[in-house]
Amino acid sequence: MGKKSSFKFILIGVVFLAIASVIFSIPRLYGRANKAEVITISTLKKIINISELSTFQAVYNGIAEVMNENKPDKLDYYVTYNAKVKAGFDLEQVDIDFDEKLKKITITIPEIKITDVVVDIATLDYIFLNDKANKSSVSEQAYKACIEDAKKESAEESAIYELAKQNAQNIMKALINPLIEQLDSDYVLEIK
Repeated sequence: MGKKSSFKFILIGVVFLAIASVIFSIPRLYGRANKAEVITISTLKKIINISELSTFQAVYNGIAEVMNENKPDKLDYYVTYNAKVKAGFDLEQVDIDFDEKLKKITITIPEIKITDVVVDIATLDYIFLNDKANKSSVSEQAYKACIEDAKKESAEESAIYELAKQNAQNIMKALINPLIEQLDSDYVLEIK
């Protein structure tokens, strides 16, 4: 599923770039290339109008503890797993400030969050302390425990958030700078 969503994201990006190329080349083909265009906040928001953007992915190998359902203080088993943790932000919460006098566009990226945790169920390996816990429903229970463990562990890892923030800033620059340069190169882009 991770490869499919990565492929889908890449495909959407390629389609976006193709559409943008066509849109920006049509005026030049019909002789309207020198006509001044106005950059507006709504134009910029339309360009980046997708909801959630994952800007960093980390591979996580973890060990989750699964407690006894009847006796929550007793450990039934450990389960090891591999997971992919994605971090990013909600593009709908991006704040775009436009200062015509200073010719400055300021983009404020919202708080970086863990956007997705995908545990590879094929990698689950168990160490049972309570043999009675080894029943047919063990995989479902262990899978849920692994997801929660990966969320908890990755939420405490500051490097994930820092790298996701850096990547988010680079992505926003890559999306917006070409538009600014093409429409009005006097504007300066600031990303916070």
